[in-house]
Amino acid sequence: MKNIINKHIAGALFIGATAFSLTSCSLDEYNPSGEGADQVFKTPEGMEDLVNQMYYNFRWKYYGREDPCLYMEGNADIWQNIGSNYEYGKQLTRCVDLQGDRGQIANVWNRVYDNINDANAIINRLDDVVGLTEAQQLDFEGEARFMRSYCYWWLVEFFGDIELRLEETQTAEFTAVRTDRKKIYDDVIIPDARIAAEKLPVTPYNGHIGRSTKKAAKALLARVLLTRAQYETAGSAEQKYFYEEALKAALDVINNKAAYGIQIYNTYDEIWQAKNNKNNTEFLWVTTFSSNSSLNPDSKPNRLYRYFAPKLVGNAGIRNTATTWEYPSEGTLLMPTYYFLNLWEDWDLRYDVIFQEAFPENSSKTFTWTEALANRYLRPDLIGKQIEVGDTALYFTKKSLTDEFKQSKSYAAIDIDDVFETENVNAYGGAPLRNYQADPTASTQYIASSFPRFMKYRIWDRDENGTFLLAAANGQFGYADVPVMRYAEMPLIAAECYIALGQASEAANIINQEIRTARVVKPGHSLSEAQVTASDMNIEWIMAERARELCGEWLRWFDMKRIYSPQGNFASTIVGRNPSMIGDDCMQEYHALRPIPNTFLDKLQNAEEFGQNPGYNPYTK
Repeated sequence: MKNIINKHIAGALFIGATAFSLTSCSLDEYNPSGEGADQVFKTPEGMEDLVNQMYYNFRWKYYGREDPCLYMEGNADIWQNIGSNYEYGKQLTRCVDLQGDRGQIANVWNRVYDNINDANAIINRLDDVVGLTEAQQLDFEGEARFMRSYCYWWLVEFFGDIELRLEETQTAEFTAVRTDRKKIYDDVIIPDARIAAEKLPVTPYNGHIGRSTKKAAKALLARVLLTRAQYETAGSAEQKYFYEEALKAALDVINNKAAYGIQIYNTYDEIWQAKNNKNNTEFLWVTTFSSNSSLNPDSKPNRLYRYFAPKLVGNAGIRNTATTWEYPSEGTLLMPTYYFLNLWEDWDLRYDVIFQEAFPENSSKTFTWTEALANRYLRPDLIGKQIEVGDTALYFTKKSLTDEFKQSKSYAAIDIDDVFETENVNAYGGAPLRNYQADPTASTQYIASSFPRFMKYRIWDRDENGTFLLAAANGQFGYADVPVMRYAEMPLIAAECYIALGQASEAANIINQEIRTARVVKPGHSLSEAQVTASDMNIEWIMAERARELCGEWLRWFDMKRIYSPQGNFASTIVGRNPSMIGDDCMQEYHALRPIPNTFLDKLQNAEEFGQNPGYNPYTK
């Protein structure tokens, strides 16, 4: 199947000012040659161009890029800034000095509203298109409804009550009015997801992977209904309704996997193998990238493989060359928290699949530890020891190791006690980074960056004839597709709804049938160790399991907000589990909403009336 790659209509499509500028081609190389937008969008080719445009920002600004890693995953409890680069991105990860003047927040606001305006244009103009087939009519509306639902879900969760626009913005607008978030859910987010689920096909339009399909829309419906429940009083009939509807939507996907084109792999590792990346049967919706750099927006590739990696290259004989695929270019941003590493049990094969602890020497000759390299890990006993090519050179583990074990090895073994103050675990299960220097914000560069490598976004397979989704190992050009929604979210939603509805036994059953199956159990362990009972089922268990199963998949901040913000302990739970969240004005309860961008407010004549979100510096012209 083909990917939807670079075909877009470039333009600034955001509230406040809108301009259409047709500069690129459709998937069939259609070129409107300067025709006006009104005429172009009355043709099937022009409308298809507009549909393609909706996906542009997902490659250019969202998934595969740096910022979403920081504000969707790093701004919660299971990932933290690495100790050796602790200040980087602190506004997004720890909310230090987070205000409306931050460009990264404006980028979210502008680009996601771009997508909404594209979707509005499609919905508003579709009936005027001459020559559309019935299948195109259904698909294009379904894709637009899906996108508008997803993007309003994102904006409402980030910013709260916002401007609701259902018509295409074609000229500058200088006033804006907030709409209650519940109304946006009830009038747009949920209805659009339902319509998309009805209209979208099972297979993507023209076989273009990356487009929304029926399974993606049905999964989105389950997600937004679950999210909507948080805005009703706990235990109320209104909240019960949304849990019941979310449960129905999730069970629809679970019970109709084959009909919706979902196939569960026999092993957990197959989900994350590079050879399955481009046509993955458990991914429900992906952002696509191309091996041809010119086909990616602004030639920006997928760099996710860099952002969750420890410092390896240049240490203990580990090299980064054009042929050493196991060690691509590093750009480390985030590391797992102590709380997260401590969530895993010995039987859980998922940990071994998505985290790598042992790193082999890959140079062309025997490596000998020098004093300088041994001192990087505070291990003078390593000086003079040798490591053969292919043998373990570095070992970064979530386990606690004895000094005798460490000193008996020729490799540098860094355990969880070296990295975290495990003697100071708090009531939330969190522990701060261990300090080796007087500076309280950083540890020794190498020990502070010695942690298991996150492998969901690896762009290579481990076998000799494996698949490589990287232009060159010593470059930064990755072209793996990025999963935005995955099947495992559905049974987790169903289980959470069952718990909320007082059906703990059903929650345990769905987890045992769909998540805790034999494929996640290590050899030598029994399935009974993984299986759960009704007595295990509560919201804290669900949150821990969502961390284990969905880590790194763009949901953790949303999950923390959904569960803990209504209780008033959003910030305290995050800081408790992630006590390395330090700094002035770091992570407060009001950070459950992000600030309205000043660049948006600057354009409004009624900016003071629209106002800034609570807790942030009040907006003044």
